Amino acid sequence: MMDTALAVTLPDLLALAGAAQQLRNPPAQLPPGAMAGERVSRQQGRGLNFDSLRRYQPGDDVRLIDWQATARLRTPWVRLYNEERERPVFLLVDQRLDMYFATRGHTKSVAAAHLAALLAWRSWHDGDRLGAAVFSDDSLRLQRCRSPKLALAPCLNDLHQMNNQLPARYPQEPASSLPLHQVLQRIRAQVPAGSWLALISDFHDLDAQSDALLAALARRCDITAFVLLDDLHLRLPHQGYLAAHYQHQHVTLPLSPALRQQISERVTARLAQQQTRLLRLGIRVQHIVVSEPLLRQLTQGDEHAGKRL
Repeated sequence: MMDTALAVTLPDLLALAGAAQQLRNPPAQLPPGAMAGERVSRQQGRGLNFDSLRRYQPGDDVRLIDWQATARLRTPWVRLYNEERERPVFLLVDQRLDMYFATRGHTKSVAAAHLAALLAWRSWHDGDRLGAAVFSDDSLRLQRCRSPKLALAPCLNDLHQMNNQLPARYPQEPASSLPLHQVLQRIRAQVPAGSWLALISDFHDLDAQSDALLAALARRCDITAFVLLDDLHLRLPHQGYLAAHYQHQHVTLPLSPALRQQISERVTARLAQQQTRLLRLGIRVQHIVVSEPLLRQLTQGDEHAGKRL
């Protein structure tokens, strides 16, 4: 049986249905009090559906007057609206070999699949349309936005199948890898305007082309980047040896206090620069440490941010 820290199982993804209900502020639903100004509205534009007509009352907004009904009935009538609650949710999930890494706990690829499944189930509970794109080094599986009853099963199957390809491919390095900017270009037309886009990756190849595509997407939908990371740089021992393997190269280094400090500072600086870059594009960023409980990080992130995931 495959180690669940290295690859997901379909029963595990199905079992996340209950945990998804614990997300107190799901991405496709306004929390109580949001209309009172406590949090940022998720609406793009007016975001209202026509509900009914009633007679004009002193203090009503004159812009709500229905002039056709007023002319026909020869007395002022106004249009009433209710808030549009449904909003499409689109998930972009990285399952490339660079995500097949962890020093403890789950690999980044497993954590990404679990996170995507939680958000997919949350969409199912809320009845919001769901779409997804799961990509590896050489392929992309795309599910267009549709009813969660139709989209959930294909989305979970794509996560399971793409994730389970990684152990067999390791440790062979791919001749080439599908870059993030190409994936963004391919999904651009599939993300509905006004939707919530969840990007789940380690963003190791975020480049200028990705920036331009993300900026264009951010102008017509809300985006959250979930940055998956291993916190080894915060747990390095003060002395000993550090062994590394990359692209068929093996190396062992004596871990001096100076090298330990240098590694920690460089990784911390890279994460900070990456976050600043995404924030400047209007994208909310949440770091997810793969060795820590996923659901706790999502709920804590929601509380600290003061707005939805």
